[in-house]
Amino acid sequence: MKNIFITTLLFIGISFIAAAQNSLFSVNYVVTVPLGNTSDYINNPSGRGINFEFQKFINPRVAVGLEAGHTTLYKREDEKVYTEGSASISGVQYRYQYTWPILATVNYYALRTGLFRPYAGLGIGTMASNRRLDMGIYTSSKTHWQFAIKPEVGALIQPNSSMAFKFGAKYLMGTGGDNFDSQSNINFNFGFVIFN
Repeated sequence: MKNIFITTLLFIGISFIAAAQNSLFSVNYVVTVPLGNTSDYINNPSGRGINFEFQKFINPRVAVGLEAGHTTLYKREDEKVYTEGSASISGVQYRYQYTWPILATVNYYALRTGLFRPYAGLGIGTMASNRRLDMGIYTSSKTHWQFAIKPEVGALIQPNSSMAFKFGAKYLMGTGGDNFDSQSNINFNFGFVIFN
């Protein structure tokens, strides 16, 4: 419930910002494929993600802005041993990883107008990863903040000047630190874009 409330507030706030001219606001459904250290903990792809973006065009091909989102990874592990400190317990594990990236972004749009507008982008910012393990009555939950970087490629299908459909792929990587290895995944975004 807390995550839904925060996401709703973020959506309302960005909607007010998007009232500026020469800008775009998008809402994206996110499918996440874990890689590297993330995949070592949970290797199942997940369709539980949402992403919001606001960008303002500084010239006809380049837009800068902000991006925030939330993804959830989940996996059930049968009869695993979990060790924390000097204690070990075994049983069925329910593993979760919640990720909240918050990034400053810049996108380059290869075409200024047209039905098909490919783009490439880069994002830099932070990422909070909450790793949770439920095992019987035992629960372990830890949140780690990491520096994050995100290259992205995709395209807009723009049937008119005020709206578009978006599809793209981004590689999201958080650096290691705070006794937490670097985290990475590929996100596939499918969204709706409004232009002002």
